[in-house]
Amino acid sequence: MSAAVAATPAFREKSPEPHFGDGLPAGSAELLQARIKDLRLHLSGTVLERLISQLYAELEAKGISLKPECYLSDQWGCPSGVPVIGIPFYLADPHLHSIEEALGAGAETERDIMMYLRHEAGHCVNYAFKLFETEEWRKLFGDYTKPYHEDYKPQPFSKKYVVHISGWYAQKHPDEDFAETFAVWLTPGSDWEKRYKGWGALKKLQYVQSVVEARGNTPPPSTALEHDLDVDEMEETVLDHYRERNLAEKVDLQLGEHLDLDLAQLFEQPDASPTRADTLLRAEKQTLIAAVTQYSGVSRAVVRSVLEHLQERTSALNLTVHREKAHEYVTKVTSLLTTLAMNYLYTNRFFELD
Repeated sequence: MSAAVAATPAFREKSPEPHFGDGLPAGSAELLQARIKDLRLHLSGTVLERLISQLYAELEAKGISLKPECYLSDQWGCPSGVPVIGIPFYLADPHLHSIEEALGAGAETERDIMMYLRHEAGHCVNYAFKLFETEEWRKLFGDYTKPYHEDYKPQPFSKKYVVHISGWYAQKHPDEDFAETFAVWLTPGSDWEKRYKGWGALKKLQYVQSVVEARGNTPPPSTALEHDLDVDEMEETVLDHYRERNLAEKVDLQLGEHLDLDLAQLFEQPDASPTRADTLLRAEKQTLIAAVTQYSGVSRAVVRSVLEHLQERTSALNLTVHREKAHEYVTKVTSLLTTLAMNYLYTNRFFELD
């Protein structure tokens, strides 16, 4: 999500229809109107199954017994702290893959998919063995609880970080730095010792090598398998999926800084506690989204976009929480999210502007 910008007039229209060009394959109109959950998508027998097997083989070849569970979801990712891999649903069907190519940001090639799988596997190893809690990890990669910022400003060509996913993604957050470092280390034929000789990133790669040698074949302490959003739970149509991918920017534009006072009253002021409010929101993200979506009837994409906006604002305001009051904060945030969601459902606005 982009950083909050100055508020603009509230919008009443729904997200615009994706552009329908000549590139859409025949039969797309009917498929676009289908609910994603009704498509009965699965990994078995797809190209993804073969690529996931390739990932497992690469992990085993490096001495890692962990085989992260993979499932179809709305996007790439691991639920925070959970060693499972969510894969975009459209990669499980050639026709949907073609629609993504036409309406999305360009569909992934097999090479791209393997790059993402290795990256997500890095998150899984980090979460499964709780490496981010160790002092050695923090010294090399930084504070895992550091807030995420979608508008991070990377330093191009910095030798402190490996280069893997485009956009210098390793510089986005310490967790992404580790995942990218792991992906480079895991990639067959990467020749990382030679390629990164003289780079500051070499110490991070050597850390991955040493920690795998020490723990790779041991049972991980964390085996939680909670999914983020399973494909069988995706109520929206394929077309709505593409409509909603543009929501985050619109939510930012409408909400702006209008809720800053509410957030300041809901949470604690800076320095009141060492625990950051945005860290709590990130930890409770899936619980909050599920609860508000279920009882408001508002799409998951809208609720998630609003929650991510609130997380960005609490981070910008440096708000904090008292650990012993975590349940109270979550209850208040749930109420705020539900109110905003219901306003949006009935008026297409989150609130009235003066």
